[in-house]
Amino acid sequence: MALGMRRAGFRHCALIECNHNATRVLRHNACLDPALWSRAAVREQDVRVWLVELEDTPVVSLVAGGPPCQPFSLAGVHAGDIDDRNMFPAALEIIRRLLPPLVVFENVPGLTRPSFAPYYQYVQAQLRRPTVRPRDAELWFEHFDRIQRSRALPRYQVYEEHVEAADIGVPQNRRRVFLIGIRTDLPGAWNWPGVNRDHSRDALLYAQYVQSTYWDEHDLPQPGVPSRLRTHVTRLKGDERPAGQRWRTLRDALSGLPTPVDGEDTAGVANHHGIPGARIYAKHTGSPIDWPAKAIKAGVHGVSGGEAMIRFPDASLRYLTIREAARVQSFPDTYEFPGPRSRVMGIIGNAVAVAVAETVSRSLIKHCGLLP
Repeated sequence: MALGMRRAGFRHCALIECNHNATRVLRHNACLDPALWSRAAVREQDVRVWLVELEDTPVVSLVAGGPPCQPFSLAGVHAGDIDDRNMFPAALEIIRRLLPPLVVFENVPGLTRPSFAPYYQYVQAQLRRPTVRPRDAELWFEHFDRIQRSRALPRYQVYEEHVEAADIGVPQNRRRVFLIGIRTDLPGAWNWPGVNRDHSRDALLYAQYVQSTYWDEHDLPQPGVPSRLRTHVTRLKGDERPAGQRWRTLRDALSGLPTPVDGEDTAGVANHHGIPGARIYAKHTGSPIDWPAKAIKAGVHGVSGGEAMIRFPDASLRYLTIREAARVQSFPDTYEFPGPRSRVMGIIGNAVAVAVAETVSRSLIKHCGLLP
């Protein structure tokens, strides 16, 4: 998220992260390219402690973050608001303190499940009226009720943006939810049009099985249409070419990278070390190379099963290298990931896709007429 927003034009006052491996990556890349952010801006600290120790109230344009999603993830224990990893209270306290013009919170779609709907609505209500503060020992639903009854004018207009990363050109099927707050004194606070989605599945299928331009780009013969897609492709053949650009595939993402060698680093390419032993097992069959990759996930130990594998047309498999996983998340090749593979893959899997963060940020800057 930090890198995508930096590319959109924001300059970071602070990057607060409690995970040592993640801060190591942030600081390493600050050394490689000081124009990104300074090492001093990276704080390895619990954001709640940072907030308590904050003496002055800085004037900022944006507060952005991904409050830990394990409480709401489909892969987690689904504890939601009672999970001690729920960081929405801390995130919202920062908004009360700083009242920035823009707020961006990213999370997993599981946050919107019916079982969590009341708490999710409570989060939105707090963002809408952050000045209605919780009281000591007040239960969350009591605070929610008080916010709803409050006559305080909203300080933010709140929007829920569902983003499929492939729809904006990321070579990965990765659905995420963005809660966007625009302070009500800003131009455009009341008519946010949403993020432009200019890539599509239909355009990819058209390029692959109607025009064959996809295979021509990769100097490959056009294969037969997979049985599961025949009806859809037949319909596309009777239509005009879909507007916009096609989804980008895993093959697109890996274009130009040398094939990694198991157990060896690749000269001239950081983090491109081949990993042996890829195999299919239940519900983990890898990502077909001619389709957007499955979502890169963090996993309990940093590498999550079949999502970190490539599946080729001949049914052979291999693990993604760190560099390949980074490309799937739209990191540039100049961005490096020091540390053990298991830890680094966890960092990449937990990250917001760079291009998604950049697109959301550029859209907000343009719509609200802000200079970051």
